[in-house]
Amino acid sequence: MKDHTAARRGSARKVVGVRELKTHAAGILRHVREARASYILTHRGRAVGMILPLEPAEDASTTSEDAAAAWDAFVRAGRRLERQFRPGVSGVDLLSAMRR
Repeated sequence: MKDHTAARRGSARKVVGVRELKTHAAGILRHVREARASYILTHRGRAVGMILPLEPAEDASTTSEDAAAAWDAFVRAGRRLERQFRPGVSGVDLLSAMRR
């Protein structure tokens, strides 16, 4: 098994596949938190996302107003989905159509 904390050659960021992330999630998150490491997430060898440490200033600057605004945006998005819902259409298909 490869070491999830070792960077691949030529890459400053560590690369971790979805299976490896699933197996070593706690250790990877601990590494992100303690060493401020970042990871590129892959699925079947293709990059699909990233895990990045938050900046301390970002963490401290979150206010209840920010949280309320984020919640309101989430609720609005849910209402948009609800208006477009049709029986027999999956949520995945609905979101895919909205992103086009």
